[in-house]
Amino acid sequence: MLKDIIRSKGMKQTFIAQKIGVSVVTVSNWVQGKSAPKDKHLKKLSELLDVPEKELVH
Repeated sequence: MLKDIIRSKGMKQTFIAQKIGVSVVTVSNWVQGKSAPKDKHLKKLSELLDVPEKELVH
């Protein structure tokens, strides 16, 4: 789900990591479903991708 949203926005994981203040590995883990963003990162991710937070968690 997150992978599709990022792709549809034309963003790279490195860009997202820099904007949110996390490592690329962290973003990759979110995309792969290995972990989920903490609340503070979820809010930033939601704002950056311009999608509701509930669409970013599964």
